[in-house]
Amino acid sequence: MFQYLAFILLIGVCVANDDDAHAHVANQYKKEDGHGKFSYGFDLTNGIGAGEAGDEHQVHGEYHFTSKEGLPVKVSYTADEHGYHPHGDLLPTPPPTPVAILKALAYIDAHPQREQHRPVVHHHHQHPGHPMHPTVSPHGHRHH
Repeated sequence: MFQYLAFILLIGVCVANDDDAHAHVANQYKKEDGHGKFSYGFDLTNGIGAGEAGDEHQVHGEYHFTSKEGLPVKVSYTADEHGYHPHGDLLPTPPPTPVAILKALAYIDAHPQREQHRPVVHHHHQHPGHPMHPTVSPHGHRHH
């Protein structure tokens, strides 16, 4: 009976600690070197936490929490001149590119399009009584 009561009390303590309204900071840090490099992080008693480090060129970090379903969620990321790049098991991902599209892209890369010369149209003033009938020369030049 004592083990059962201890188990119930343990569950009660865990539920109380998971309550967002009563959460408090369990751990935190913040460091700056005065030359643009920094790091900071925190963990709350309800399982929410985050950490980040970097400089003016690149930042990497992570945040985590427990979902309402009780699943741990963690997202790591980098941010740099190319944008924000999150990674995590629960983030949506695009479907795979179909094989036919991959083959078509490979073909296009292997066969670059050559520049084509467009015919040059020469415009001449039309003389009264002389209709304009443009012609194209073998070199792509039109003659009137």
